Amino acid sequence: MNMLITEVEIKSVFIGERLRAVDPDYVALLAASIEENGLRQPIEVRKSDDGGYLLISGGHRLEAVRSLGETKIPAIIVEASELEAQLREIDENLFRRDLSALDRATFLARRKEVYQELHPETRAGGDRRSKQMRKVEHQATDDDDQMDKVDHLIPSFSDVTADRLGLSRRTIDRAIVLHKAILPDVREKIASTWLADSGAQLDMLAKQMPENQRRIADLIVEQGIRATVADIMRQLEEKPPAPKPGKMEVFLGLWRKCSARERRGIAELVSQNFPEVCFRTSWDFADDEQQAAFINIIAPKLPGFRAGDAA
Repeated sequence: MNMLITEVEIKSVFIGERLRAVDPDYVALLAASIEENGLRQPIEVRKSDDGGYLLISGGHRLEAVRSLGETKIPAIIVEASELEAQLREIDENLFRRDLSALDRATFLARRKEVYQELHPETRAGGDRRSKQMRKVEHQATDDDDQMDKVDHLIPSFSDVTADRLGLSRRTIDRAIVLHKAILPDVREKIASTWLADSGAQLDMLAKQMPENQRRIADLIVEQGIRATVADIMRQLEEKPPAPKPGKMEVFLGLWRKCSARERRGIAELVSQNFPEVCFRTSWDFADDEQQAAFINIIAPKLPGFRAGDAA
């Protein structure tokens, strides 16, 4: 992919339809920084058929420089197809730290669509017949067997994206499922609300029926409601509010969020305060091997212990 860095006329750059709308507040913040420190990263464009340029990435930078009254902006001119340009735009946004959970899901879902258009061999049910279909047709050949071997060498969208973006396959797959489960008009409506930033509440929204998704979105946008999706559903269904969680539920909720190291610290603290309870419970739930390990730890500390007495 060839690239050339130059200055282009701002009026010659066509923004087009973007996956992420330009945020005026961020444009103003960026403009102040550019005015003081200059533009550190050029925008990316590709040439259009009418002699102008199509924006690939840098919509906020473009608008910030425009707002400062400048007529030209540094740009990297990229030779890329429309799909390759979309992939570059998507990837630049996915590398940003300020993406909401909803935006990230949208970009990952669109990246999968573009990637599979560029690499149709990675699309399930694409040009290759499945092994099961070959069996049905009774036409398995040496060429088919060779194709099966090659198929395993073709990287999937999830593998390539996980490697490029440093995300786990599970995170990528969950985000795409989330994007598909929430209605397009609902995604658009809640994009600038607090709900877009909450992965857990988006998961709950995705589980709701389509009509309820719209009702929840309307309440959040029109009435400014800030509550869990479950609480909003109770309100819509005129059910009493859920009882407040007890101390044990709160503790277990925190426990699930703790790392292995933090859980070990909690266990050690509890053992110091309730050693007898902890030992009895541990012994009752231990298997034979674990009980033998307990004996080997405790036996040397007992009066009259002799080497060889432990299990």
